[in-house]
Amino acid sequence: MAGPGIDPQTGEFLQPGLCPINEYTGQRECPPTTEIDCLVVEKVFDQCFKEDVIVRNFAIPTGPGQPCENVNLTRVDRVECRVLSAECEVVDVSPPLEGNIRIITVRQIAEIEIELWDDDPPTPVLLCTFTRTIDDFFNQVLLYVPPPGVLFGPAGGPFVFCEVVNFTCFCSPQTVPPGDPVTQVICTVKICKIIEVTAFIKLLIPVYGFCVPQPCEAAPQQKTIECPPIDELFPPQQDEPNNTL
Repeated sequence: MAGPGIDPQTGEFLQPGLCPINEYTGQRECPPTTEIDCLVVEKVFDQCFKEDVIVRNFAIPTGPGQPCENVNLTRVDRVECRVLSAECEVVDVSPPLEGNIRIITVRQIAEIEIELWDDDPPTPVLLCTFTRTIDDFFNQVLLYVPPPGVLFGPAGGPFVFCEVVNFTCFCSPQTVPPGDPVTQVICTVKICKIIEVTAFIKLLIPVYGFCVPQPCEAAPQQKTIECPPIDELFPPQQDEPNNTL
């Protein structure tokens, strides 16, 4: 069994990070490993990234009780937007095509906030704000998805994930004749996502030993206290009698 990871040359506990530089060679060299262990790990079998560009046309909500009710839409000069949330989900994994290559179908879901601005006054005026959700954009990618292993069965995978790692959006008012109200906005949402296939396996790897944490560094104290407060923990003692005459 492995013990704490100790550098055999210095006797100090090994810590994660860059290997030390050999003063003679000028190269980084790690100390020798101590044994070989078999670990249960989650292995990435395949992954890819993809940028999606989604263009949508939205009607400005002007009905009773809606955000832009009674707004003079002839004053719209500019449209701003921001992505409130963006995510993607795997909705289907096809049977193997060849060599466990499968079609992964994912759906993008994005909620955006849209602002209509009037830039004519000395100070720009926000006319109204509303939100819209895009949940009907799908696409497909090819990835290697292994069958469930006999070692762990379905509980060990494979697992297919989709994660949004970046996003942005921009909008513009629909072009209308001068003096006509703007009734539609055209928005473009860009989403960058990573799709990943993982499964649990038993991996044979060389090891140094167990990780030993370093002592925590205390945060600076803004105000000191007496610890323990001796005078408050115990009742006062009787004074010694004065035996002097």
